[in-house]
Amino acid sequence: MDALEEDDEEKYKRQFSKYIDDDVSSQTLEDVYRKAHDAIRADPSPSLTVKKPSYNETKKYKMAKLSKEERKARVQEKLKKIQEERMAE
Repeated sequence: MDALEEDDEEKYKRQFSKYIDDDVSSQTLEDVYRKAHDAIRADPSPSLTVKKPSYNETKKYKMAKLSKEERKARVQEKLKKIQEERMAE
């Protein structure tokens, strides 16, 4: 972290932007990790977090499963619609 800061300031800012926002420098980074490890040792049980649904899991894109009878009826409706279109031509 120190070497990158001395060599290339722009690359350092891009790579460690979250650390800079949280006022964490290379000297205080070890303290951050030590506090995290102490907190884990104090209570090692995993905390429950709310998982955000991914793009594929959202209700907007997830169709409810149809039963076999519903699928057959849907196919019949589509066939009927196609036949009506052909008759109109």
